[in-house]
Amino acid sequence: MKRAFPFVLMLFVVGGCHQNPHLTSRSPEAIAFYDTGLKQYEQFSYSEARASFESALTKDSTFAMAWLRLGLVHNSVRDEARANSCVDRAMALAPNASEREQLFIRMWYYRLRFNTAAAAATADSLASLYPDEKEVYLFRGNIYELSKNFDAAIKCYQRAVQVDTGYALAVMSLGYAYSTTGDQEKAIAQMQRYIQLAPKDADPRASYADILMRAGRFDEALGQYRESLALKPDYWYSIQQIGSIDAMKGMLNEAEQQYHKSFSLLPSNRQLEATETALQGKFALLRGKTDEAAGYFQKSLQIDTLNLDAAVGYVLALARSRRIVEAEEVLQRIHAELGRRDLLTSPYMAGYYLACSIVNMHNGDLVNALVMCDSGFAYSTTQGRAAIYRQMAETNLRQKAFDDGLSACEEGLALTPNSPDILLTLVRIYAADSDHRMTREIGGRLLEFWKNADADYAPRNEVARLLSHQVS
Repeated sequence: MKRAFPFVLMLFVVGGCHQNPHLTSRSPEAIAFYDTGLKQYEQFSYSEARASFESALTKDSTFAMAWLRLGLVHNSVRDEARANSCVDRAMALAPNASEREQLFIRMWYYRLRFNTAAAAATADSLASLYPDEKEVYLFRGNIYELSKNFDAAIKCYQRAVQVDTGYALAVMSLGYAYSTTGDQEKAIAQMQRYIQLAPKDADPRASYADILMRAGRFDEALGQYRESLALKPDYWYSIQQIGSIDAMKGMLNEAEQQYHKSFSLLPSNRQLEATETALQGKFALLRGKTDEAAGYFQKSLQIDTLNLDAAVGYVLALARSRRIVEAEEVLQRIHAELGRRDLLTSPYMAGYYLACSIVNMHNGDLVNALVMCDSGFAYSTTQGRAAIYRQMAETNLRQKAFDDGLSACEEGLALTPNSPDILLTLVRIYAADSDHRMTREIGGRLLEFWKNADADYAPRNEVARLLSHQVS
């Protein structure tokens, strides 16, 4: 699944097709369904891709690559159990396939089993033996990203483009990689190229919109998501991202409808049910209903104990309620799950340390809250530092270190321009420092942004209260 949620810590999977079209199957019909499914998978149309791969397996139940691809579809919608079952079947059937297919299947088997070193080594072997296997370069680049080696990742994506200059997913991957390193202009250029390579597909415009979002160009992003839907009205990702913009603008009721519609277009499973429940918790937090939010996150974890979105949200709700011991217990579970996924040295640890900092801050341990921010910086990407800068500013606010807080906000806004979260923290600092002019200026800007927000949207109501206390 593409990066879709604020707390998502999942594996980002992209697909691709072989330069060499040879596949080991006894059925030409199975191969035809496989090719269709692969194209759908590359377009992130997971429900359609699942149906196509299942049709391929109906024609040939011994088709190892079809089992693998079906597993990757399940993995893309977080269904780890089904994904592993399919990939196990692919491994069992692999000895009857070609060497190339065997290496490809083994590469993904290791990756889905979180054996990153073995996955990388197998990918390197595949690339060495079959340098025209363009998808392996996307796979290897993704692993390099996990170790924050973005220069190597970008070179891998560029290598994929060299193998096939029309390989749209490699261009997309370059766009996201440049964006993650903070080079939004290069990212935009790559996404515009992605659109040129696949002008009739929905995802290129959605991916371009993602980069516009990161650059703080929200209205332009919304326009691109809508153009994406003009090409494919049921494209789940664009629907979901429109919901994200609605939520950012405080229109939570509309956001919930968009998210629900998006989930209904994906293959159903318990993990998606847990994610949707966790989102209800997020919306409850934005309505200022902390206890209700904790209940949703807890329910989500009862459905799927491995749902990191719910676990992080639960930590935030518990910290706000000063249930520090419980929050620390959940943090321990998050750390254990990151370890199971072989992510303890990855950028995902930045999110873990950010959550630790929030718990420390709400517990009044402001020194360690800042220490946890420093730990987060050690793992974060350039793009990911904005949330840590905001947390530093919130901690500085509680220490009445207003200048340090303002500096942290400035650093965060340089990375994510127009971020309403950081602007909210900025208003809090100006109000606490009795800078009435700047409180009114930034606060008024936020109220304009939230002019259509729901009446119970807590951030807007907080800014309105702060402005009502300002003197002329």
